[in-house]
Amino acid sequence: MATQAVRPPSLGEIFVEWGRIGCLGFGGPPAHIAASTGGVGALCWTAFKVGALSFGGGFVIIPLMQGDAVHQHHWMTNAQFVNAVALGQVTPGPVVHTVAAVGYAAGGLGGGLLAALVGFAPSFAFILIGADRFNRMLSNGRFGAFLGGSAPAAIGAIIGSAIPLTRALGETWQYFVLAAAAVWLLALRRGVVSALLAGGAVGAVLALAGAPLPH
Repeated sequence: MATQAVRPPSLGEIFVEWGRIGCLGFGGPPAHIAASTGGVGALCWTAFKVGALSFGGGFVIIPLMQGDAVHQHHWMTNAQFVNAVALGQVTPGPVVHTVAAVGYAAGGLGGGLLAALVGFAPSFAFILIGADRFNRMLSNGRFGAFLGGSAPAAIGAIIGSAIPLTRALGETWQYFVLAAAAVWLLALRRGVVSALLAGGAVGAVLALAGAPLPH
């Protein structure tokens, strides 16, 4: 009697199982995720888009990530997404770290690890595959024209990402912090790090004073 060959699991199946085990082993996703839509495949697709389309910086992709995480799949609320962006900004590395927080909201620790892996895979692949071709690409007139057109579009996308993030603020005092940060950065031309630290300190003081916190 012939024995049937056992097919090894595909990479996608391994990722799915990893995400499932991670969710079960670390207590599962938060309670509000029970009403969410989309599974591991949706999370991987969101993370891949974040990593592959972040031309010009992570803020370019913020509206797309917010649309998937908040409005389409309901993994987190607007306020939680703004907090995730802040976490991605204050931690070392690019703001694309936010995708790990989105993954955690979708599927616990396993989801966060999976989202981070998928989100950063395109960057590593681009470097490993194209590193020896970058000099030739930069000297290519057509590629230079592409960058010349994409750069201002990326700047516009970065500026445009501020609109949905501002609309996601849930408390009045946050708008005062936003206005003060804008004056600090744009009018006084001070550093981003000091603005982040000052804003965090203001939020901590207001929380200790009993001010309402975003949900």
